Amino acid sequence: MDGSGKVFLMSLEVNPHWANPLGLEAQRPQHFPAASLLVVGTPIGNLSDLSPRAAQALTESSLLACEDPRVSRKLFDALGLRPRLLSIEQHREAQSIPDILEHLRQGGRCALISDAGTPAISDPGHRVVQAVRSEGFVVIPIPGPSAFVALASVSGFSPGPRLERLLGLNAHLALYEAPHRITKTAAMLAARAPLRKLCIGRELTKRFEESAVMLAKDLPDWLMAQSHRDRGEFALFLESERSAFVARCDKSPDSDGSGASHAFTDQNEGQRADQTKGQRADQNEGPPAEDTSEDVELSPSYSIQKIGRPTGIRWRCS
Repeated sequence: MDGSGKVFLMSLEVNPHWANPLGLEAQRPQHFPAASLLVVGTPIGNLSDLSPRAAQALTESSLLACEDPRVSRKLFDALGLRPRLLSIEQHREAQSIPDILEHLRQGGRCALISDAGTPAISDPGHRVVQAVRSEGFVVIPIPGPSAFVALASVSGFSPGPRLERLLGLNAHLALYEAPHRITKTAAMLAARAPLRKLCIGRELTKRFEESAVMLAKDLPDWLMAQSHRDRGEFALFLESERSAFVARCDKSPDSDGSGASHAFTDQNEGQRADQTKGQRADQNEGPPAEDTSEDVELSPSYSIQKIGRPTGIRWRCS
């Protein structure tokens, strides 16, 4: 309104991509290879956290392996999807692997999701990933919301101890590494933990993205196998020695020897553990063993408590 009493209206033209963030995928279309497994991070509560790339990955996948189709239906409805679904909840994950592998052999694309967050972390999915990798298919991470990372970002805690001090812990280890240090770190891991399995990711989500699983002793050779492979940003994920031992010793008689983990399930592991406990009780005829959990101090801000469970060993941060 000016001094004459007239009212002026100003119109603002809104970019349609701002109003519909999922439309951003039209500006930069993604390419997902055929016969690949897309491990897609989904919102942990707020559907607006779904990335345009994740939405496109779900849309372009001909099979969706999800933890519970009933829970994921809300997300599919928001995207207008009616996909072919396959349940991989805890007691069905092993049984679903043959169907997923056959779908990939036929050139199909499969997206792996959990009820919320990123699959194969604290939700089912790691057996699927292991089996797909063992068959030589491409596995591509599509990052998304993570409760742990979100919480760490607002904690204000300082970084933990140096890697050399953490190698003695019987736990999975995750770290970032810069290109000017990756060669030195690879040599250190090859010398101090040569038989420890690790997954290395280079330039994740970028044009020259690649990831590979190997023993630590093979990491230096992997870096030197191609020129310029030591360039870019790296992430490393080291498997705990306990997990490696269980993977070697806990295969069922149905295993095909390929290294795929669909040969055993958590349920079988629990039954074997219960049988072993029963045998020990019959032999000793004494009271049950005391809790042997222990705290391992990492820094004034962190500790890890080892918790014994029928299905193996898990770690709780406190």
